[in-house]
Amino acid sequence: MSLKNKDQQALGRFHVAMCQAVDIFVALRRQDNPRFRPTVRNLSTLSARRFIAEQTTLLLKEPVRTAPPRGGEKTKARILYQGRTILKYYKNYMKLDNGEGVAEALVPLTHLRGNRSPRISVPLRDLMTKAWGEFGFDLRGHSIANVHQYLETLVHEENKRRILNELPKLAVPSQKTLREHRDRLVTPTEYAIAVDGVRETRRRQGRGSTDIRGFMVGELCGMDEQKMSLVTSAKEKGFWHTLSDETKRAYEEADEFIRKRLHIIVLFDVASRMPLAWIIAENPNAEATLALLRMATRDKTREKTRYGCKNDPAKGCSIHRLRNDNGTGLRSSPVIASLMGIGTINETTRTYSPTDRAHDERFFGTVESCFFKVMPGYTGRRPGDIPGYDAIKNGVVSVELLYAMLTRYLVDEYPFQKHYGVGMFGRRPWDVYKELNDTRGMAGVIDPHTRRIHLGWQVSTTPSDEGVRVFEGIWFNSDDLQLAREEQFFKGKVEVFVDPDNLNIATVLMAGVPDPIEVTLQTTAFADMTLGEVLQLVAEYRREDPHVTELYHDRLMEARTRRYADISSIGVEHDLPRSYSTIEECKALARAVFAGARVPRTKQLNSTTSPDDVTNLAQSDGVFAIGEEPSIIEGTAEEVPGTSEPSSDEQPTDHGTQEEKSQGTSASNPPPSKGNTSRTRKSQSMKSARPSNLKELK
Repeated sequence: MSLKNKDQQALGRFHVAMCQAVDIFVALRRQDNPRFRPTVRNLSTLSARRFIAEQTTLLLKEPVRTAPPRGGEKTKARILYQGRTILKYYKNYMKLDNGEGVAEALVPLTHLRGNRSPRISVPLRDLMTKAWGEFGFDLRGHSIANVHQYLETLVHEENKRRILNELPKLAVPSQKTLREHRDRLVTPTEYAIAVDGVRETRRRQGRGSTDIRGFMVGELCGMDEQKMSLVTSAKEKGFWHTLSDETKRAYEEADEFIRKRLHIIVLFDVASRMPLAWIIAENPNAEATLALLRMATRDKTREKTRYGCKNDPAKGCSIHRLRNDNGTGLRSSPVIASLMGIGTINETTRTYSPTDRAHDERFFGTVESCFFKVMPGYTGRRPGDIPGYDAIKNGVVSVELLYAMLTRYLVDEYPFQKHYGVGMFGRRPWDVYKELNDTRGMAGVIDPHTRRIHLGWQVSTTPSDEGVRVFEGIWFNSDDLQLAREEQFFKGKVEVFVDPDNLNIATVLMAGVPDPIEVTLQTTAFADMTLGEVLQLVAEYRREDPHVTELYHDRLMEARTRRYADISSIGVEHDLPRSYSTIEECKALARAVFAGARVPRTKQLNSTTSPDDVTNLAQSDGVFAIGEEPSIIEGTAEEVPGTSEPSSDEQPTDHGTQEEKSQGTSASNPPPSKGNTSRTRKSQSMKSARPSNLKELK
């Protein structure tokens, strides 16, 4: 018999070498004891088995061991049989002549055991094929039990026909036999396509890429979001000691319902596998993604100092190419517009193609299995994954504490674990990160103005001499801003772009000025703080105990009432006039003003002098001083021929002489007659009239 199987040929050579080693062992023992015989007991001793194994190794030139390795370790060495089996092969070896065919004779024929005839008849096999073809290969994904039940109906109908023809009935095969028949019909990939479809089969069984996709830090980055199965508590404990018992009970009751599942958004470098940014958000929207991009492109020393990290995080750099999926917060118009503004190539991967972003999925798997799974409040990867664990009761971790622990994990733990991904070869991400920086460098830092304009927060405000004010109380100013206002004569609003993670410097865009204007923070108390920290600080300043607020309000009202009482008493004691009008007075005055009467506007006539100017010692229009000393004169105006009567349009005015004005109307000096009045009007209407019969008053 010729052995065609390579495994059987190797087994035959091993048996021949083992029997030859037994010959050597027996010959050595008979030198001391001529009556020594190879028995089960003699060949089962440890010394005998060790000697036979050593000699078999030398003859076969392959390792042979006396026992398998401990701990389930895999080995290519052959394991020596026990004494009974060694003796069985040795006896067969002694019966053979030492020549060709010895190895074939020492190979057992156990592989030929059993009934070699087919157990399934041809008609039954045809029914099994029909069951799979008509029912099993369905997109609804029928189970083996469903196909087996359908096969039972087919066999039942076939047995009815066979009974009529006096043929033996067919037996229904087992589910295992039915599954083996399916594996003979189609391959696993063909069955997956038939049941799950081409898209799902490509997603599950698609071949991954073994190419190294990134060679420089920032050349290719991956960004993805995932819902973390972790329940956290939103209970505020910062002012717990100031609350009353009823308020505490209300908070405790509300805390049972304020439980959230959070989303984590991560951006990492593909070349070094170093995490560049990480955000925990309640809803993955565009604002959270922009915060992630700002964190990736800036320095993260603040997070290191705040959360007590031992290692240095990755430095901020620009992103040449960014790869993401169809997440709601990732594939949005604000995010895509911002990426285009900072010069990043945005690559959106295909749907249901995890091989396009295999690094992203692997990163989230490591974070969830090594970090989130050991946290209290973990709910599992799917609903009902941990049935005996009460995640709601154990969800006592606040979001701030969770973010602090996640930061320490991504800075101090993950970069120092061995990574066996494509291109890593068991190196640690921190070592690869440093090596790439030393050999190839990293993507340069984005221009600060460009970064703030496209990734920061935009506020429209009107500039003044104090600068620009944003968020109702944060001022920025610079000499360049004031110079631009003066030169451009600018009136209107400007656009201010602020980085909420760093308020030290902001960017101003002004109409008519081509270049961005850099302004600095004017409130030095807010230096090196984030916008959230500033708002929280101001809120803490304004927060006070409700009992203290009520006490201060009572004191304030008491002092104000006392001041008003003092003001009222001063007015009564000194009989001060009022500086205001009452409602009744205003109503009476309004009735008089709007009663329909017309009040004409008075105006000075031509060639006349107002009464105030007549008695004025200073020289004015129409009044002339006579003599060296100022004095009052009396006289009568000389009549000038050719003068006419005043027109009807002129309002008659009763003007007397200077003497009559000075003496007034009395019994000795009666008022002038109408004739004299008319003559006086005529004389006063002349532009060059001069008094006659002057007589100085004594």
